[in-house]
Amino acid sequence: TTGGTDPAAALGVLALYDRLGADEFDDDDLVTLRTFASHAAVAVENVRGHEEAQRLSLTDPLTGLWNYRYLRESIRREVERASRFGRMLSVLALDLDRFKDVNDTYGHAAGDTVLAEFARRLRGEIREVDLAFRQGGEEFVLLLPETDARGAAIVAERLGAAIRDTSMPVEPHAGTPVPVRVTVSIGIAVYPDHANTGQQVLEAADDALYAAKAAGRDTYRVSERRETAARELP
Repeated sequence: TTGGTDPAAALGVLALYDRLGADEFDDDDLVTLRTFASHAAVAVENVRGHEEAQRLSLTDPLTGLWNYRYLRESIRREVERASRFGRMLSVLALDLDRFKDVNDTYGHAAGDTVLAEFARRLRGEIREVDLAFRQGGEEFVLLLPETDARGAAIVAERLGAAIRDTSMPVEPHAGTPVPVRVTVSIGIAVYPDHANTGQQVLEAADDALYAAKAAGRDTYRVSERRETAARELP
């Protein structure tokens, strides 16, 4: 079956076999089947178009990461799942250090290049089950299901090194590309050790992020919202 803007693009295959106890397919059957295939192709394309529109409404166009709208839905769902099965959920709040300097020095196009490259490296350091979001500007969030504070710290260290150790080539207002070194500060909070709800664990991660900034940037901090010792997964 074909359809859409490219009539040669295959959407699927319709396979038929001889009818038992009946005549072979004839030209009339072919006309009927072509009509059916055409209607099926329209239905498939409509579903695909709806799914693509929904995906675009939930993703950030610059980085390809999930957006803040989907973050609110996902944190609620992941907290509910962790609560139901007695699991842990780590939340990482990330912020590129002194990102305004990149925009002011090299221009906003260069800043967009840095954000897109940061997102690419971010995806390279997480598992398929983890979720990465652009919360806004240079602020990002990671959700790590079934991960305790120790595991989240390992991810934070690895991500910090991936950003810090390799400069990002950007094109300034005019001229040849120049290498720009970028660092990231990270705050970590864990459900249920540091908070009881999705919103609270996000806020706890933000508080830890501010602590990382206050400590000199290019580092991570774990939330101290509760004095009880954090549990670790076996």
